Amino acid sequence: MGVANIQKGLMGIKFAEQEQVDVKAFLFRGDISTALPTDNISEGFILICHGGTALFSYSDRQFTLHARDMITIFPGDIYSLTDISTGFTASWVSFSKQIKGVVLQDFPTSFYSHIAGKPIYNLSDNEQYDSIMEYLKLLHRRLSDQNNICRYQITFNLLCSLMMEVLNIVAHNLQIERSEPKHRQQILDEFISRVNSTPRCREVAYFAQLLDIAPKPLSAIVADGTGFTAKEYIERTAIATIKQLLSTTSLTVKEIAERLDYSGSGNLCRFFKTNTGVTISEFKQSLKR
Repeated sequence: MGVANIQKGLMGIKFAEQEQVDVKAFLFRGDISTALPTDNISEGFILICHGGTALFSYSDRQFTLHARDMITIFPGDIYSLTDISTGFTASWVSFSKQIKGVVLQDFPTSFYSHIAGKPIYNLSDNEQYDSIMEYLKLLHRRLSDQNNICRYQITFNLLCSLMMEVLNIVAHNLQIERSEPKHRQQILDEFISRVNSTPRCREVAYFAQLLDIAPKPLSAIVADGTGFTAKEYIERTAIATIKQLLSTTSLTVKEIAERLDYSGSGNLCRFFKTNTGVTISEFKQSLKR
């Protein structure tokens, strides 16, 4: 499938007159390697692999993507898709950070933590696979309908429903018990909320004190809910914040270090290289490609 045909498969819709935010739906079964969202942190996506394989790297982990695997990624997440086989085919919907904030504003924060712990789910259940694909087809169809005066609201509602389907699949696959001790979930939700709203602090002890719990049991709760220790989750969030500032603002490295309370730009650069494997300069160069 050529680039021209790929472009024909992409339809976008503006969700706000004053903001450049959009949703795109792709439905391909040919060679789509040139259109894949390989490592663009500005957009999130829900992708279903139909066939072939690809290497999916997420944070410090690697997975091999196979048929019926579904990936859920949120804007700002650290990921890459490489080693894409010639027979790899997939369908996906992508969405911006602004859209994520509107669609998921009422979702529990634990939803993000479960996705962070396990971003890939195999839709071996035919009903789950068919349900997700039906939403992708509906989104593609509605986004293609330029004459539909209700296109905005229909697309918004479809994306909300799709996210709810993903939430249901996450809960089903992780066998989340309704009887799970409420205080553990409350601690996890509060920890995630605090970390996301306090980018200047990166000490587990600080958040443990806020939540009135010792660091070790806090880390166990976080690891159980996200797949990361408390320290790893904090560092992962810090890297996402740094990447967002580098890619969406004109702040210098020194200014970012000051804003996030790093002891100098050198310390920030070392932290970034240690956790991503690339320098800040290399990351900024990748944004220009």
